[in-house]
Amino acid sequence: MKRRILSPKSLKARIDTLSRRHRELDLRITREESRPATDTLRLKQLKQERLGLRDAIRLTQTLLKRLDPRPARRGWQQQFHSG
Repeated sequence: MKRRILSPKSLKARIDTLSRRHRELDLRITREESRPATDTLRLKQLKQERLGLRDAIRLTQTLLKRLDPRPARRGWQQQFHSG
């Protein structure tokens, strides 16, 4: 199996794509819930798919945090003891 090289840019693009799909599913779920004869099986499938996307977004965000060498924020020691 070929190894992939992950870059922050590619991970951010993946997060954007997954987030867009998540928003689209939200709209589909809202539409389905507002129908007079809601298809409960279809609604359940849409919600499961949305949860899968949420998990994929979180996993990708975790990978991005581990890959990005910049610290998320400066610690209190760096704030007061720099220089």
